[in-house]
Amino acid sequence: MTKKQDNKVTELEEKVNQLDAQLKRAVADYHNLEKRVAEGRSELTKWGTGELLVKILPVLDHLAQALVGASEADRQSGWFRGVELAVKELKQVLQSEGLEEVDAEGEFNPALQEAVDTRAGDDNKILEVVRKGYTLNGKVLRPAAVVVGRKEQANG
Repeated sequence: MTKKQDNKVTELEEKVNQLDAQLKRAVADYHNLEKRVAEGRSELTKWGTGELLVKILPVLDHLAQALVGASEADRQSGWFRGVELAVKELKQVLQSEGLEEVDAEGEFNPALQEAVDTRAGDDNKILEVVRKGYTLNGKVLRPAAVVVGRKEQANG
């Protein structure tokens, strides 16, 4: 081979190496893009689920309140058992979507609970749950509305 042919072969090998590196970068970029799109879809689905659940939670509240307010005679009826079963199944479906009830006992936590009132009692302790709160996949969807205790201040 002549020197000119040697140079041409070297030049072509360098070009092949450059194109190979570009192809590898393009494939890696494509895989990263696929991952980002999948994550975006997942986030969008979670957001859509959250929006729907925010609309469903008041219905769950009303059904649960109907069960609490039922008389002893009502508790023996078929409609009561039907509503009770519906509430149980609805809670199971919501849990399967990542919904969890906020723990509203013990110490008040402003990240998970909203103080709607205060009363005399143990300082910073939850005395009553006014409305249940929920998280969706670890994020607060609706804080629990609670009554928080406060120490009586001595006037003097």
